[in-house]
Amino acid sequence: MNETEFILALARTVKAYKWHVSGKRLTGVARNGKDRGQTFDPLTAVCRSTGNGTYGSNVRGQKTAARRLGVSTTLATNVINATKASSNRGNYQVLRGRMKQALGVST
Repeated sequence: MNETEFILALARTVKAYKWHVSGKRLTGVARNGKDRGQTFDPLTAVCRSTGNGTYGSNVRGQKTAARRLGVSTTLATNVINATKASSNRGNYQVLRGRMKQALGVST
């Protein structure tokens, strides 16, 4: 899965999650299923919505979800850092903007 495919898969999760920015983190709360009310980050949310399993929103869970999705380690690292808003420059910020635009989240 490349970056464009990931963004498109993330855009399909809008109905299943309530997305918002809490602090600097981009998070979504599940609206359906047995995980209703739990918080997910974009990488684990896409993994859950595609039927590849449910993983925690920690680094270990994110890396496992990335492997299950077939995402490269570079893209997985970029998504993790974009979710945390760890940098205001470069690819992280561009990817964060694309994710927020696909999810319809402001600020």
